[in-house]
Amino acid sequence: MTAKQPQPVQQIDPLAAEPGIAAAILAHTGMLLVALDAEGRVVHFNNACEHATGYNRREVIGEYLWDRLLLPGQVDEVKAVFRELVQKPVPNEHENYWVTKSGARICVHWFNTSVREGDGHVRWVIGAGLDITGKKHAQLEIEEHAARLNAIVETAVEGIITIDTNGVIESINPAAERLFGYGAQEAIGRNVKMLMPSPYREEHDQYIQHYLRTGEATVIGTGREMMGLRKDGTTFPMELAISEVLFPNRRLFTGIIRDTSERRSAEKRERERLAEHAHAARLAALGEMASGIAHELNQPLTAIVSFADACQNLFKKEKVPEDVIGDALSQISDQGIRAGNIIRRLRQFVKTGTLDQEIVNLNAVIKDVLAMVSHEIHMNEVKVTLRLGKRLPGVWADKLQIEQVVLNIVWNAIEAMETSDLRQLDIETIQHDDKIEVKISDTGCGFADNMAHLFTAFYTTKEKGTGLGLSISYRIIEAHNGELSALSNAAGGATFSFSLAIMEAIY
Repeated sequence: MTAKQPQPVQQIDPLAAEPGIAAAILAHTGMLLVALDAEGRVVHFNNACEHATGYNRREVIGEYLWDRLLLPGQVDEVKAVFRELVQKPVPNEHENYWVTKSGARICVHWFNTSVREGDGHVRWVIGAGLDITGKKHAQLEIEEHAARLNAIVETAVEGIITIDTNGVIESINPAAERLFGYGAQEAIGRNVKMLMPSPYREEHDQYIQHYLRTGEATVIGTGREMMGLRKDGTTFPMELAISEVLFPNRRLFTGIIRDTSERRSAEKRERERLAEHAHAARLAALGEMASGIAHELNQPLTAIVSFADACQNLFKKEKVPEDVIGDALSQISDQGIRAGNIIRRLRQFVKTGTLDQEIVNLNAVIKDVLAMVSHEIHMNEVKVTLRLGKRLPGVWADKLQIEQVVLNIVWNAIEAMETSDLRQLDIETIQHDDKIEVKISDTGCGFADNMAHLFTAFYTTKEKGTGLGLSISYRIIEAHNGELSALSNAAGGATFSFSLAIMEAIY
């Protein structure tokens, strides 16, 4: 029994053999199919055309295409395409808008050809079209978005530079051109390291490669301060923020650069003004402390004279005990050192200078200030209670300026308690997470109605006050990224407090 052999495929094109099949395909295909005669009148308008335009084919057949379906401004352009198809048997592509029955517009991408008679004359011009309205809208939105973005980049005050993963510059905006002194043609295609001085130049590639290898962002997605290098070899301070842009087949990095030269100059001028005002306030405070300073120096000087006189008297005797002489000379030396320390501390206190930050022991600062005003504390019978935290971390500050703040507050407290029966000064240091707080409380007269003007420059309730002490103190703490505040105590008196950032040292 033999297997049934398959029938051979008939070599017949069903579309040619059965015109009805071709008509069905043309009628129901999703593409817009329209046929024009040699004059441009519509002779075929399939179902897709009806659906897209809202016109029934009976409304369109026999009409000139441009009279019924085209925008007035595109008529000449479409006629030119039509004439080209009539004159040359070469297919072409074209995009134009059709106006629907409701007045809406659809964009169609046409694939056009012509059908000719045996003598070469055109019988029909046929267009097969794809409705690309949605795609066109998306494209226009993309182009509009790109145009807006380009306008922003071109007019931005900040420099904007785009690089690839090898650090090669792909774009640079006009602000960056002005900032670095390079034109776009000079910069594009070169490594961005050309815009960096050492050591940033050497670090750049390793930052990018580390990120590409591990995904750990050190500079990507963050801002940093660094130096830029101009074409003429000069450098300038700048802020750099880097972002990443991902595409299907590659990634780019965009850097936004801001020149901080003016800001840094302004900050420097502000620090200098603050230092000048602080110096004036220290001199004023020194004048107010003059009597106490004289008393403080008088003690070691009187002791030196006394011990020297004692030594002279001892030398008049026939036998001088060596241990007694040695003790007297030791006392003279100690008192001389004490007097020298007092003078050195005062010279340090009144010197001028800019913010010179270091790791500072706040407990030590408080004790130094109390030693400086020990005479006033004794003469005014002020009782001092210290509650200083143990093993506190150091703070990042200018020691001299923080010493001035503590002195201003303590001095004001002593004066505020002159008429009080209870003269109690409490000083406390407390650690709060990443800060150390200093609280100074007194039992003085308080603020009365002066709270609103407490930190205003030149405002004072003292007969001989300058009105600078608390104002300068406020600005000093502000320059240290802190805030000086004051509260009235419920039982009378006032409490001043300020906080400074912790560093790693422990004391």
